[in-house]
Amino acid sequence: MNIITETSKVDDSKELKDDINTYLEKIYDPDIRKLLYKCYQCVRCSGVCQLSKVQTFEPSRIIQMILEGFEDKIIESGILWDCLTCNACLQNCPEGINFADIVRMAKYKMREAYGQKPDDLIAHKGVYTTISEIMSEPHINPKRSLEWFPKGCEISDKGNIMYYVGCLPYFNFEFENSNSIAESTLKILCQIEKEPIVVLQDEICCGHDLYWGQGKLKEFINLGRRNIKRIEETGVKTIITACAECYRTFKVDYPTIFEDFNKKFVVKHLIEYVYENWKANKIDFKNPSQKEELIPFTYHDPCRLSRFLPKDSNIIENVREIFSHLKKIGYKFSEMAHNKKDALCCGVSSWMNCNDRSKALRYKRLLEAKDAGEIMVTSCPKCKMHFSCLQSDYEDISSIEIVDFSEFLVDLIKIVETNQKMEGEN
Repeated sequence: MNIITETSKVDDSKELKDDINTYLEKIYDPDIRKLLYKCYQCVRCSGVCQLSKVQTFEPSRIIQMILEGFEDKIIESGILWDCLTCNACLQNCPEGINFADIVRMAKYKMREAYGQKPDDLIAHKGVYTTISEIMSEPHINPKRSLEWFPKGCEISDKGNIMYYVGCLPYFNFEFENSNSIAESTLKILCQIEKEPIVVLQDEICCGHDLYWGQGKLKEFINLGRRNIKRIEETGVKTIITACAECYRTFKVDYPTIFEDFNKKFVVKHLIEYVYENWKANKIDFKNPSQKEELIPFTYHDPCRLSRFLPKDSNIIENVREIFSHLKKIGYKFSEMAHNKKDALCCGVSSWMNCNDRSKALRYKRLLEAKDAGEIMVTSCPKCKMHFSCLQSDYEDISSIEIVDFSEFLVDLIKIVETNQKMEGEN
C-alpha cells in the first residue's frame, strides 16, 4: 500500500523563500522576449510542429507576436498551455531557440503573474500531479509499496547503486501492470550486480511534470532538494532509472539548478547501463530458440531521450546498436517511418492535454508501429500508458503489443561467466 504521512511543520518560510528565489533565477527569466531575439522567422518551427498537424498552433507566429511587443496578449490567451514541449522545433531551428524551455517559463508566468490555472487540461483530474506537489512539502513523507519487488533480488537502503523507481507505484491504480517495468528493471540490475541495489520506500517524485507541464517551478525545486538530501543519505554514487522523464530531470535539470549534482552522482538510463555492461563483456543476449516464433518489433523514441538531451548523448544510438545485434542473431527489428530525433510524440506531455487532438497524434504513431512490427518497444512508462490507453478505442491498432525496454529485454539477458570473458579477451 502507498501511504503519505505528515510530520510537524517548522516555520522557516522566510529562509526557504530566499533560498527558492536563488534557485529560481537559474531556471526562470521573466523577460521572455529577449530569449527570442535570435529568431529571424524562417518558420521552420511551425513547419515541423507536431501539434500543428491536429490544431491551429504556430510557434513562429507566437514568437513573432512576442517580438513585436504582444507578449501579454500571448500569455493572456493561454495558448501556450497547449504546447507538447516535444522539442521537434529545437531540432530544426538554425539558431537553436529552445521553444519548449520558453513555454516552460511562460507557464510559470501565466500562473504567477496572470493567475491562470490549467486544471481542466490536466489528465486524470490532476491526481498524479497533485501527488507530486504534495511530496514537494518538506513535512510530507511517503511510504510507497514494494509489493512489486521480485523474489530473489536483494535490496538495501544504503549502497553504491540506486534504482530510482519514479512514480510507477502510483500509476498502478489505473494502469494495469505498471509495476512490471519496475520489476523487470530490478531483475536486470540484480542479475548483473553482486551487491544489493538501493530501492527506497520513501522515494519521492523527481518533479518532471510540475516543471514542464504545470509551471510549478518552486515545487520542482523543493522536490529536487528533497531528492538530493535523501539520496546523499544512502551513500549512492550511481543512480539508474528506466524512465525517460526521470532521466532527463536528473541528467539535465537538476545539475542546472544544483551545481554540485554531477560531482555527487552519476546518472544512467537503463539503456546506457545495459549497453555499457554488454560492451564490457559482462552480459550477452540469448540466441532465439529454433522452435520460437519470432515476432517483429520496432522502437518508439520518447521525446525526453531523443530531443531533450545534450548533443553528445548517444542513447538513441546505443539502443539501436543493441537491437541491431539482436537482429543479427535472429530477432526481427524494423524502424518506424519517423525515428530517432524525428520520432512522433505520444501527444500527452506531463499529463497535459489528453484530448481528441492528442489521440490523433497517438493514432498516427501506432499506425506507423503496426507497419513496422507487432511489438512496439519504448523506454518511457508514460508513452507506454498513453499508447495502451488509446488501443481500447480503435480495433485496427488493438493488436499491437506495447512493452517497455526493461520488459522486452529482461528474459534475453545472460551473464557472461568469468572464463568466457577471459576467452573472449584472448
